[in-house]
Amino acid sequence: MNILVYGDSLSWGIIPNSRDRLVFAKRWTGVLQQKLGDECRVIEECLNGRTTIFNDVTRPQRNGLETVKMVIESHSPIDLMIIMLGINDFQDVIDANAKESAAGLANLIRTVQSIKPEPMAKPVQLLVIIPPEIKQPLGQMAVKFSGFQKGKGSETEYLKQIKALKVDTLLASDHVSLSQFDGIHLDVEEHYVLGQVIAERVLAISKLLL
Repeated sequence: MNILVYGDSLSWGIIPNSRDRLVFAKRWTGVLQQKLGDECRVIEECLNGRTTIFNDVTRPQRNGLETVKMVIESHSPIDLMIIMLGINDFQDVIDANAKESAAGLANLIRTVQSIKPEPMAKPVQLLVIIPPEIKQPLGQMAVKFSGFQKGKGSETEYLKQIKALKVDTLLASDHVSLSQFDGIHLDVEEHYVLGQVIAERVLAISKLLL
C-alpha cells in the first residue's frame, strides 16, 4: 500500500523555535510508517511554508495547488493520499482568513479528485487532516503570524466547506495541540500521538479499499 503525505512544516517535522528537522522515526509520518509496517510505504511530500492555493511572494513553489498534479503523477500508483495543509494560509505574507483558507483547501481537494494518474483508473482515495486552530504564536512565529486572528474558526470552516466533497477527515485538535514553544508547529510528543491516531484511521480505511 502506497500512502502519499502532502503537507507543510507540521508534517515535514520542523523542530519548534529552530530550522532543524526531527529524524524520520520521530515525525508523525515515521510513526505512521512504523505502525503500518513494511507492507505499507509512506511517501513524504512535505514542504515548509506550503499553502493550500496561495502564492508566497517571498518564497517560490509554496502554492499547494500548483504542484499537486505533478506530485501525484510522480508517485503513482497511490492507494491513499493524506493532505494536511492550511495553517500557512494565515501567515502575514498570505493574509487569508478562515473562509478563504477553507475555500482553498476545498479547491485543492476538488483538483485531486479530478486527477486520474497513470496507471490508475480513478482518482486517489483521500484522508484530509484538519490542522489545529492557532491560539497564540510565540517567538519568531509571533512576528510571522501576527495577524493569526484571521484564522479564527478555521476548523469549523474547513469541515463546513469540504463536507460536500465526501472525503475522510480527521480533526487533529481532537488529539494534539500546537507547540508550547512556538504555537505553530508540533512538539515531538504530539508527532507521536498524531502518528498513532492517523495509523488507526489508515488501517480502517485500508479495510474498505480491499
